[in-house]
Parts: sequence; structure tokens; C-alpha cells
Amino acid sequence: MDEQKFKEAVAQIAKTDKRALAELIVEYVDPKHVTQDIVGMFLNTRTLNPGDSLVKKVRRGIEVRQLVPGQDTLASQITVKEVVSYNLDTAYAEVAHNEWEVESGEIGTVDEIRREMMAKLSDFYVVKVMNALYTLATINDSTNFWYVSTPITRSTLEDAIDSIADIAGSVRSVVGRRTALAPITKFAGYRIPVASEVATPSNGIGVPSALEEIRRTGWFGVYYGANFISLEQVYDNPYDRTGLIKDNLIVVIGDNCGEFITYGDTREDQWTDMVTAPPTWHIRIYQQFGLLFDRMENVGIIRVDKP
Repeated sequence: MDEQKFKEAVAQIAKTDKRALAELIVEYVDPKHVTQDIVGMFLNTRTLNPGDSLVKKVRRGIEVRQLVPGQDTLASQITVKEVVSYNLDTAYAEVAHNEWEVESGEIGTVDEIRREMMAKLSDFYVVKVMNALYTLATINDSTNFWYVSTPITRSTLEDAIDSIADIAGSVRSVVGRRTALAPITKFAGYRIPVASEVATPSNGIGVPSALEEIRRTGWFGVYYGANFISLEQVYDNPYDRTGLIKDNLIVVIGDNCGEFITYGDTREDQWTDMVTAPPTWHIRIYQQFGLLFDRMENVGIIRVDKP
């Protein structure tokens, strides 16, 4: 069905039958998606095009010396070393449906289907990055792994942030599901008192601006110098509702732990298989991407298990 005709039909329904319009809106409401922009909040991201270099290089050899008057100065030789190269993978999504029902608008417009597929592609990237962080940060390394029973405590969180900040220079963000991060709101609005101050029995000295933000929104943006990113759960589909992001892991991400790239534009194919009757319409989108984690010591994992 042509998109313009579909919009005209919706407009006609809006004029004549408000209940039918409401049912149509509910039927085709898009599920929530985590966008690819989220990845850029806790990982370096780049968009490369065919022909761009897929090799990460390091320049070495620049030295500073003390000048002695009258001496012949020495020059350093600059060298460039290829440290590591990207291995590209390809992500794709493909759907097929009865062409007659596609033409009639039974499953929505082609543009709506395409947007949903693009959103699913972004979901895939976020889940891919998070799972890689979960896995790589806990392989044979006990120095960047913390385990607590629920709920997370102030001391464990601050220890993890201090450790990663010391290694990486700074903490870029702390990322996790809201269910794992929510207990932090109970102490994020307080600070450790100095000797002359009297603290509350359980938390410390209240910070009015932080307490007001938590009271008003139920959330906080910054604590202990780190930005906190709460991820909504991503599900495989609206019916099975299998969660794709782990509920019990919090990731403390330092600067420059790795990089995520997309390589080239998102490509699209559409075709009709005339072998079946009625014909089967297909649409497929795909894009190349790469993940590079070369400094995993800059990532810490806090596991919060339910009792």
C-alpha cells in the first residue's frame, strides 16, 4: 500500500471514527528501543567509509632533551606502529510477508517496517557492546570484578570507581539496568561528613540539590564524579519478552577502553519471490561493524546477585 494513501486513510478515520483511530494507534505503537547513540555515551564511536583505514596506529619517538648551549641538537626518529586491526562483522535483519497483505497495509507501511528494523539493528549493537564488556572484563582478572548481594552499597560502588579512575585516568560512565542502579538513589544525595558536622545515622550529610533531583525525578545524573546511565531493558520481541541486557551487572567504564565503529552505510534490499502463491515480499537491511577493546583494564564489573 502506498504510504500517501495510507496517511489519507488514517486522516479519514480521524474525521469519522475516533474509536477506530485509537485502536489503530494502539495496534501500531512502536516498542521502545535503545538507540545507537547510547553506545557513544560510554564508548568511543566512529563511522568509517569504504577506503578508510581499519588499522589502529601508535606514533612513537618524540623525546624532550635538555639543551646545552653550543651543542649540536639531536633529532628523534618518529616511528609509526600498527597496533591492531579491526575485524569486521556484518549485522542484518530480514523479514518476509505475504505481498498482498503488504499492499493492503495489513502489517503497516514499508517505511514503518524499515524504521522498526533499523531500531532493532541499534538494539543489536547496544547488546553486542554490553555483552562484550561483561565477558572481557571478567576473564581471568579478579582486580576489576566486585561481587555484592543486593542492594549495591556505597563502599563497593566508590571502591570500583576509585580503582578504574586510578587506572584509566577518569571514569567515563557507570552503566547498568535501572533495577541494579536504583538502590544508589538512597545514598547518592548524601556526602561523607567532616569532623565538625553531624551526619544522619544511615547516610551522611544531605546535599539539597541532589536530594531535590532524586525527589522530583526518582533519579540522579552524577555521583562520585561519574555519570550514571540507566538502560531500559531491550526485549527480543513484544510477545516472548526475553531480556537482552543483564539485570544484575553494573559496568564501570573508564576512558579509552575501546572503540565501536560502523563501516559504510546501512544497505537495503527488497524483492518479491514469485514462486509462492501469493508472492512473498522480502526486505533486508545490513551493515558492517567492528568492536575493538584494547584496554580492558579500564573496565570494572560489579555483580549484584539477588538473595
